[in-house]
Amino acid sequence: MATYKKISGKKGDKIQVTIRVKGYKPIYKTFDKKTAAKAWAEEAETQMRKGKYRPAAIKEVVTPILTVDDLITDFEKNIASKRYSKPEQYTHMYNWWRKQIGGMSLQDIDTPILTHCQNLLASESPDKPYKEHEKKSNSTVRKYMFALSAVLRYGVRSLKLLDRNPMADVDKPKKKKGVVRFLSDEEKELLIFGCKEYSHMLLLFVILALFSGGRYNEIRTLCVENIDFDNEMLHFLETKNGESRGVPVHTKVILMLKKYIEDNNIKSGYIFINPKTEKLAYLKGAFETVVKNIGLKNFRFHDCRHTYASWLAENGATLLEIATLLGHKNLNQVQVYAHLTKKTTSKLVRKMTANKFELEV
Repeated sequence: MATYKKISGKKGDKIQVTIRVKGYKPIYKTFDKKTAAKAWAEEAETQMRKGKYRPAAIKEVVTPILTVDDLITDFEKNIASKRYSKPEQYTHMYNWWRKQIGGMSLQDIDTPILTHCQNLLASESPDKPYKEHEKKSNSTVRKYMFALSAVLRYGVRSLKLLDRNPMADVDKPKKKKGVVRFLSDEEKELLIFGCKEYSHMLLLFVILALFSGGRYNEIRTLCVENIDFDNEMLHFLETKNGESRGVPVHTKVILMLKKYIEDNNIKSGYIFINPKTEKLAYLKGAFETVVKNIGLKNFRFHDCRHTYASWLAENGATLLEIATLLGHKNLNQVQVYAHLTKKTTSKLVRKMTANKFELEV
């Protein structure tokens, strides 16, 4: 829409025209006569609505962002690749939204439409087959909703294409509190024995998970160059939150790593390489096979990380220390271990009091 304003100056009166069309930044131009201003404004608006407007200072055609698909594409190109360490993990979510509402104008997207999409998501089968779920879990639905919410927020804050984020008023499904599963001492011995019987690669992989707290992909992509043998540290570079972290490990773990590297003549690069394909090894299948064979119930690979955290808590680590070693940015993510730290804290208080309390009661 074009607006006209009379401007008075030393050289006389002029007409300033301003054009605001969704998908473009406001443009301004000044004319001596209003007829010339109107003619220019009408032509510019027509070109904008056709998606062919070309500012004089820009050689390439500026593509307008008018639909949900347009905004998602712009977000993937200019934001996701910089914001997320693994932007490709959201691609299937963006494509789902494209399929459902990609052709809709941004101005037509509202809370009822997004709520309908949420209900549709909840009725669909899981992205991957799980015995526990016939439909997408609340956690999965939330991820889809938040993926689009980030896109819409970009449209509101950075591009000024929307007045507010319509996702803000959608009541997302509550995230279910998962059961934190960790190994007993007997189960730990059973798991280590089962992995040793399966392969030395799987044994080392699981030992690293249990005694460094690394996530599956952090350990899988560990390189020789990321191991500080002198200071007994592992450096995880490809982490979930995009920030690298160093984790101290015991001498026994370092010696086991050294032996594996020497036995397999690994000079540099990834440690866990499939010798047949010469690509990164896929070890989740092997892990699940061992877990099944030894009769370990309801235990996933990620539970090795829970086990590591629980051992830390039982041995006196604070929640802040646990969060730092696991690579969490806030303490809320490690509150599930609070009951374990309380037991340790109680022991510490009793020990301190016994040593320092000298008054007779």
